[in-house]
Amino acid sequence: MNSTNSIAESQFFAPRRLAHANMFVSDYVKAYDFYRHVLGFSEAYRQPDNLASFLSNGNTYHDLALTDIRSKYAREGQRPGLNHLAFEVKSEAALVGSYNKAVAAGFDFFWTANHDVAYSIYLRDPDGFEVEFYADVVEDWEEARRGIIIKKKPEWIPGVTNVPDQRELFQPKPQLKRLEDALVQSKRVTHVALATRDFEKMYDFYTTLAGLNLFAGSREAGCVLLAGSASTGDIALIEQTGSEPSLHHVGVEVWSESDLDAAISEADRLGAHVVKVVDHPARKAVSLADPDGIVMQLYVNRDWRPEVIATVRSADLPYLL
Repeated sequence: MNSTNSIAESQFFAPRRLAHANMFVSDYVKAYDFYRHVLGFSEAYRQPDNLASFLSNGNTYHDLALTDIRSKYAREGQRPGLNHLAFEVKSEAALVGSYNKAVAAGFDFFWTANHDVAYSIYLRDPDGFEVEFYADVVEDWEEARRGIIIKKKPEWIPGVTNVPDQRELFQPKPQLKRLEDALVQSKRVTHVALATRDFEKMYDFYTTLAGLNLFAGSREAGCVLLAGSASTGDIALIEQTGSEPSLHHVGVEVWSESDLDAAISEADRLGAHVVKVVDHPARKAVSLADPDGIVMQLYVNRDWRPEVIATVRSADLPYLL
């Protein structure tokens, strides 16, 4: 048996891609204003009872969730940062099958949820970050989930509440929109980068339980980019010895390099600041801290191949992946 087959057989989930990043912010209304007018994301729907705004440009039912630190979902003393990250699975049947396999192997899931347009399961990774796996369960999420939503979520128990749907209802080529009046024309959220406390355990978790595969970087160097079946990078893991685990950045693909230039020139005036610019043959990336200090990596790919990425300086790699 070759090593590739061995890795595949040890994987539990087989996600297509990262679907969204849910973040805690100090004020969800003010944060929405920033992400709308500066970074060019539309509000798909809002849940005022949960103090949360959900943003999407058509990529998925939300690319970003902005959850207020005063929300009932926030812990005592909550600060702005990552709430959870979510991966898209092909179908409900695939989601339930992977869930059952993981439970049988001893993994502990703390929540299952019916979100109307998707069914979701949640657990924590070795560094304590919340991780969601979900499957779309309606064909038109924009029609089913928009505007103001205030209601109790119905119960969903994997494989018990209903017979799992085998249909693959994700959009393979979503129709992306753009907000012409925003400073930056963002396409979609594509990945998150985590500064890890236990790099080895995190690598094993995301390549086995989560079922992602190495795309760029190396385990030995302590900086890797892992990808699902329909992407070229969903999560970057960055070894950060001696520090608490944290969100390093959220990756946002923009339409053109002129968007990056606009972010660089206008950031300070709009209450943000540029953390780092990496101008490399593989990708041009501008890491921009929002008013809460959450870093968004805005980027345009040039020649996004592992062999080209391998030529970047080690000091720049965490801000390129």
